[in-house]
Amino acid sequence: MIGRLRGQLVTKQPPFLLLDVNGVGYEIEAPMSTFYELPATGEQVMLHTHLVVREDAHVLFGFSTLAERQLFRDLLKV
Repeated sequence: MIGRLRGQLVTKQPPFLLLDVNGVGYEIEAPMSTFYELPATGEQVMLHTHLVVREDAHVLFGFSTLAERQLFRDLLKV
């Protein structure tokens, strides 16, 4: 599991953002509450993440707080 990423914010186009972590670009889906907390592109950011693995896709979700990520995980259990 990828639990956290820290890197340079390359692009942000809701609901997706691109984070450069040591030369690797991660496409991350994030809620609008996280987008409101993001710095300007080119700045450093740290996101708590949750990786969802499906038969047809691997989707990485990012959250600005641990509480947001926990709520997301709780909703997945419903």
